[in-house]
Amino acid sequence: MLTEFDYFITPLAERVRHTNYSQYKPGGWWGHGFGIIGSTMLLLLLLYSLRKRTRLFGQFGSMSHWLQIHIFFGISGPMFIILHSTFKLNGLIAVSFWSMIAVALSGVLGRYLYLQIPRNIRGHELTHDELDKLNTNLNLQLQEQFKLTIQEIEEISSLVMKRIQGSPSFFSILLHFIADDLLFQIRRPKIFKKLKDSYGIDGKQKHELVSLLYQKNKLTRRIRFLNRIHQVFHYWHVFHKPFAILMYLIMFVHVGITVWLGYRWIF
Repeated sequence: MLTEFDYFITPLAERVRHTNYSQYKPGGWWGHGFGIIGSTMLLLLLLYSLRKRTRLFGQFGSMSHWLQIHIFFGISGPMFIILHSTFKLNGLIAVSFWSMIAVALSGVLGRYLYLQIPRNIRGHELTHDELDKLNTNLNLQLQEQFKLTIQEIEEISSLVMKRIQGSPSFFSILLHFIADDLLFQIRRPKIFKKLKDSYGIDGKQKHELVSLLYQKNKLTRRIRFLNRIHQVFHYWHVFHKPFAILMYLIMFVHVGITVWLGYRWIF
């Protein structure tokens, strides 16, 4: 099957002579099928909005599970549409395609921003008082479990996650967040060595300590920049929704014209 997909990397001018052209072209059996599956997934994305804003589904399923399904369709749907398009884009379809890509990429960013807003197990946002209490409890746990002073906790914390100084722009904050999350695993061996050499903490304890400090640092940065995250999350919606509306409008026009011209997916 993988060898058949070399059709998609064949130059556009040569595809008409490819042995799989009739199957993988947008109107072919596979190509048409990819389009139907992808379009269906894009429509199923809307179920999350219906669950969130209406009583149509009652209290069926938690919002976090609905969001996971939304993300799955938001990633899988565009992938099938890309296969359907065979990377050949022109006219109005190109506008819909790039709108879809903008929606998918902004969706990934939106998910990351969503995760920066602390929530409880039910998915409800925590208040500042609840966050402060959670942070205090983490400090007490670190002091009691590992016999560390506040100063030592701060010193080790600076190894686990770098502090943001001053009042940078949100773009700088976001890059800092992403870099910290990506580089944390790379820094772990260095942190473990420092814990053993300077504090005599080794074995299972070092893993527990670093895990707790990572949670504490993430919580601290979220408390500090919570208002900024909310502000950008608002602007994210302003960007995300128009592209989504444009994508759906052109998709419906495209599907309508296809059906009107008599194209059918024959099993």
